[in-house]
Amino acid sequence: MHNVLAAAQAIARRVVALAPATVDRSAVVKFAMPGASILIVVAALLVGLPTKPVAAQPLQAFSAIAPQADARGTDSSLPLDVPFQVQFTKPMNQNTVQSALTISPAINLAYHWDAAGKVLSLAPEPHWQPSTQYSVDISANATDHEGLGLTQPIAASFESGELTSGEITATKVVGGLAAPLTTFQVAFTRPVKLATVLLRLSIDPPVDASILGDDPTDETSQAFTLTPKKALATNTDYKISFLDGGSDSAGAPLQPVAPLAIKTLEAPSVVTITPQDGTYAYDTNQPISVQFSVSMDAKAAAALSIKANGRPVAGSTSWTDNNTVLVFAPRRSFAIGSKISVRVAASARSAGGLTLKAAASSGFTVSTPRSHRLAHTPAKTTKIDWTGGIASQTSPWHSAEVYMMSLMNCTRTGSWVTSSGLCSSATHHTLPAQKALSLSSGISNNVSRPYAAEMAKRGVLTHYLDGTSPHSRLVAGGYNCSGENISSPSNPRQAGMISVELFFQNEYWNRGGHYANVMNSHYRSAGVGVWVANGHTRVVIDFC
Repeated sequence: MHNVLAAAQAIARRVVALAPATVDRSAVVKFAMPGASILIVVAALLVGLPTKPVAAQPLQAFSAIAPQADARGTDSSLPLDVPFQVQFTKPMNQNTVQSALTISPAINLAYHWDAAGKVLSLAPEPHWQPSTQYSVDISANATDHEGLGLTQPIAASFESGELTSGEITATKVVGGLAAPLTTFQVAFTRPVKLATVLLRLSIDPPVDASILGDDPTDETSQAFTLTPKKALATNTDYKISFLDGGSDSAGAPLQPVAPLAIKTLEAPSVVTITPQDGTYAYDTNQPISVQFSVSMDAKAAAALSIKANGRPVAGSTSWTDNNTVLVFAPRRSFAIGSKISVRVAASARSAGGLTLKAAASSGFTVSTPRSHRLAHTPAKTTKIDWTGGIASQTSPWHSAEVYMMSLMNCTRTGSWVTSSGLCSSATHHTLPAQKALSLSSGISNNVSRPYAAEMAKRGVLTHYLDGTSPHSRLVAGGYNCSGENISSPSNPRQAGMISVELFFQNEYWNRGGHYANVMNSHYRSAGVGVWVANGHTRVVIDFC
């Protein structure tokens, strides 16, 4: 260390000696001391250096990378107003790219680049031709900012979409009918301007209405709603149309829009109240039914009120026949001589939300029950004949089929089949009487009898043999209905058919399915099939 300090001082003296004569030596000395310190540090760092020289390393050379490109295609058709994009791996010389690009079939394009100069959007002017296959080619003459061309040319293709289409619908529909408070909507597959819709959408008969799009800015609206300012007329045909022509927001022509023809719901009304007004009832537990003209909201039962001699009657209500018939069962028996009043308030609403045209009312008197009057006034009875014509090979039990229909019509028209096969006026009905059904030979021949034969041959009793159903079998036979009763009596003779009808009747107390089918007001005809095979008798009745 002493030698190092001596050497440093010697160097410092040389620095002083080399200083110009005009320089103040005291100043030089002041400068030299820090210099000496620096030299000391440098010398200290040099002590540990190797004695052998180190060979110099050559600098690494880098070559420029040529750009690459990739087309941003689409899995489905490209909408007519959406640009096709090409993405590059490096910022590109835009002029060389646009010069190297060709598109077929030819179309006017606008070139839009992103801020980095890597993504090129090809925007059609004004739009792509519908349902057209386009090819986009970019040659290797396209270069980046360093002058390097594409590693390989790009060849891409895409298909343009179809013209914008639209559909008109009603927003509130019940059973294929429009509610008077409905609105109408036209929905397009691509954005359309409100001005186009205002000019072309109309309703007939004309109503005062507003039309609004789903985008308040009118930039991307695809659904437009026509809202009548007043409720539409009930039971009226309306047609909502969109005039041909016009274009979407991209300027492409619109496809023709099919008009919507629809009828509004009918305001409900009360058809009948049973027992009828001014009549006598001989059942102290007489059920009361109200038949409406249309299907009703289940809550409409609250509009029914029953009074006996002016006092409310408690009971339970239930709906049948697709909510068109409301049945009231009293909780306690009526007193003999009671005056029963029935009222349906105008607040009762249909399934479509419409209230009754007007309130309805009726009244009847509870008289001495028939069971107490039989000794004085016997029930009237009529005989049901076992007839039906000559049997044939296709209908060997035709007489049984005709007799079965006669028994059902006794029950259906308000009478009651007795165990001896008589048709009596003394009944246990809990559903109103209906008009007699007609016997359909077409349903019998094509649906009921073939199914009865198949069940008898296999010894089974089911509505769903081989995956079929009452509805599917009737439709296959050319009939759009679905009601069916089946049975397996001990024989196909008169006693066997009576046992079937008694079984159906005995479901009156809970309005069971077989009894309900016999009394259903919607049915007008029925087919009957009776067949015996392998010791099994089967009866099939299909209602229409």
